[in-house]
Amino acid sequence: MTLDYKNPNDWGRSPLTDRALRLEQFKAENPEQWSAMISADIEALDTPLEESENYPPFTGTEFLATHETIDDHPYSAAFGQFLGNGIDADIANTLAFGCNRFDLISEDLDDPIRQLATRIYSRFEEMGYWHELLQESSDINYDLIPY
Repeated sequence: MTLDYKNPNDWGRSPLTDRALRLEQFKAENPEQWSAMISADIEALDTPLEESENYPPFTGTEFLATHETIDDHPYSAAFGQFLGNGIDADIANTLAFGCNRFDLISEDLDDPIRQLATRIYSRFEEMGYWHELLQESSDINYDLIPY
C-alpha cells in the first residue's frame, strides 16, 4: 500500500509515516528546494571529514574505555568539567573539542543541563581555551569555571 500525502486517512498512523508524508508533500510542493537539499546532502556525503567540520578524532566513550584517566585528553579540563556535570561522554567530548553542539544535549533551550553546559562552554571560550595551546594545566584558572 502506497502512502499519499493528499489522503487524510494516511496521516496520523505513526510519527514515522507522518514524517515520510511531510517529506513527500514538501518534495511535491517545492521541487527546486527539494533538489537543492538533495544536492547539498550529496555534496556533504562526498566531503571527507578532514575537510568538513572540526570533528573530534575519537568519541568520549571510546576515550574513557582506552584511558585510565582523562589527563591524556587533548582538552582534559573542558572534558572533565562537562563529564563532571553529568553530560554524556560522547557529547562532553564533542563540546570539549570546541564544537558548540548543545542541541546534542537537548533541543529545549530551557533544559537545565543544556544551560549548564552553555555556561561552562562560555567560560572556557572567554578564557581563550580553544584559541591557545596550553603548555601546562596550571595555565587554567579553575576558579572561573562554574560547578
